[in-house]
Amino acid sequence: MTQAEVVSGNAPAAADSWTDVGTFTVPANVKRIKKVRMSVAPDYAIDTSIRICPAFRLIGSGLLEQSPHEYLGPSGGGAAVTVGSATFQKLVVEYETDIPVQSGGTFTCQVNFLDEVIAAGAIDFNVFYDNEAPKAKNSMSQYADAASGATADVWATVGTLVIPRPGAGKDPTMIKQVAVALGLDQGVAAVLLRHSLRIRLTGAGLAEGGTHEFIATAGGTWEETDGYVTFSLNTEKIDIDIPVSAGGSVLIEAMLDDEVPTAGTIAVCLHYA
Repeated sequence: MTQAEVVSGNAPAAADSWTDVGTFTVPANVKRIKKVRMSVAPDYAIDTSIRICPAFRLIGSGLLEQSPHEYLGPSGGGAAVTVGSATFQKLVVEYETDIPVQSGGTFTCQVNFLDEVIAAGAIDFNVFYDNEAPKAKNSMSQYADAASGATADVWATVGTLVIPRPGAGKDPTMIKQVAVALGLDQGVAAVLLRHSLRIRLTGAGLAEGGTHEFIATAGGTWEETDGYVTFSLNTEKIDIDIPVSAGGSVLIEAMLDDEVPTAGTIAVCLHYA
C-alpha cells in the first residue's frame, strides 16, 4: 500500500531561517515514510540576479526517530537583463527514506532558503507512507552549507557534521547517499561562466580509510547584454556506501574547478542508514 499527502506554502521573506510549510497528521495503519518529494516554483522580476538553494526539514513527535531529517531541495539560479525570457524547469527533488512514524501523530515540514530568497514562489512537500516496517537502523540526514569560495582549484570548507548518536541500537552505520546543491548568482552583465563542482569527505567519523571525493554538478552559460539565463537541476544525488562511527565528525570540502561564479551557495547533505 502507498498513501501520499502534500503540504504547500509560500516562499519565505527572509533567508537562513526556518519557515513552516505545513503540518502532516500520520494516517492510520502506516508504519513509515518511504519517500519524500519537494518542489519550488520561483517568480522574480527582470533586472535581477538570484540564486536558489532551499533546504527542508521534518520535525515532530509523529516521527519515531530523532531529528535531524534534513533534505536539500531543487537548486539553481537566474539572471535577467532588460530583454529576454527563460524558464525554470522541473525544480523537483525526491529522496528514498525509511522513517518510522506513529499513526495519529503530527510532524511539520519547514523550509530554509540558504543565503538568499526568491521574490515570490510556491513551496510544496510530498510524503509517501506505507505499512512496511522500517528496515534501516537509521534514516536521519543532515546538511552543511557555505558561500562558494572566491578562488578556483582549491579545497574550501563547507562545514563539519557530527554523525548522530541516538543510541538504543539506532546509531547510523553508513552514509548511503550524498546530496549536493549549488545555487549560482551570475550577475546581470554579459558574462561567460562555467561551474564544475566536486566535494570530498574526510574525518574520524568515516570508519574506513582512503579517498572519498565525488563529482557534483557542472554546466555553463553565456549571457548576452539583453538576455536572460537560468541554472536549473543543480541538485545532485550520489549513492554511496561509506561506513561511519556514530559521534565522529566528518569534514565536508568543495572545489570549483577552473572558475568560480559571481556568487553562489554550496550545500552538502549526508543521508544515513
